[in-house]
Amino acid sequence: MTASTIPKHIVRLVGLVIAVLAAALIAKWYFTADSFYQFGHYRANSVPEIAAQEPVYQTPRYCKECHGERHAQWSASNHKTVICEVCHGAAQGHPGIGKLPIPQDTRKLCTLCHEAMPGRPRTQPQVNLAQHSGGQQCVLCHNPHDPKIGAAAATAAGDAAAGQKRAADCAGCHGDKGVSPNDTWPNLAGQHATYLARILAAYKSGDQKDVAMTPVAQPLSAADIQNLASYYAGLPCAAASGEARAGDAAAGKVLAKNCAACHGDTGIASNPAWPTLAGQQAGYLVNVLKAFRAGLRKDPMMSGVTRGLSDADVANLAAYYAGQSCRPTKEGGKKP
Repeated sequence: MTASTIPKHIVRLVGLVIAVLAAALIAKWYFTADSFYQFGHYRANSVPEIAAQEPVYQTPRYCKECHGERHAQWSASNHKTVICEVCHGAAQGHPGIGKLPIPQDTRKLCTLCHEAMPGRPRTQPQVNLAQHSGGQQCVLCHNPHDPKIGAAAATAAGDAAAGQKRAADCAGCHGDKGVSPNDTWPNLAGQHATYLARILAAYKSGDQKDVAMTPVAQPLSAADIQNLASYYAGLPCAAASGEARAGDAAAGKVLAKNCAACHGDTGIASNPAWPTLAGQQAGYLVNVLKAFRAGLRKDPMMSGVTRGLSDADVANLAAYYAGQSCRPTKEGGKKP
């Protein structure tokens, strides 16, 4: 069939379609703002309108401004594809309108990706929750900002008798039996050996700095650290001094819910890498919380937790934990 044999109405129809398409392309070019090709908005004045609106989700770059240490840890970990707001919720308005939540039930959160299921891709570790955690929260053993860093370390295996001899140098501040006579220094008796070894090693290396502890820890050998940790961990813990506490323990109990995942419901940490707070000296707790808040003491987890605490919050938490028994019962509660 030649062009001359094509019916005229077909030719007219094809010509009309071509004309409509050409008109549409010209209209699109004429009416589309230049900003569309840069910002994706048809109206040029919509760009500042959209830019003026605070997005619901801020992205980790926003979080980095205040949480630099934790951001650095997260960005180098396997969790770097899981943005902060997946766990903490949308950051719109934060910090002006309040704190973001710290997830309480981390098992429910973590198993969204890590619970073993038939057919689930093995691109991340899979666990049988009932067998793996023993009912404990995931953060008791895993740092959520860097899951390769296990919160639980090997138990310190030192010589307690040798540690007792070395502890003579510590008695002036921490007491003969690890119970400090001064409210501003911590009780060490009954504290987790793993935590004690970790914090002593940090003072020795300079990762943590303290005008009193740094010069004491620097001469210690690795064996000395293990021995001291084993000695103090084996001593019976004792309640904090009965001095009047400025804080409101009832208010502190409410705040302490944010601390329970690591330090236990009543301040008795089930993970040996983290300190037990129950029965600790209130003055010491106030000082150390303020040091974390000010950045004088370094820890990516604690720096973020304490950043939003007021002085009253700090005093209330200290009063609550100082009033708790450091000796758990068989039922998991506290002794009267």
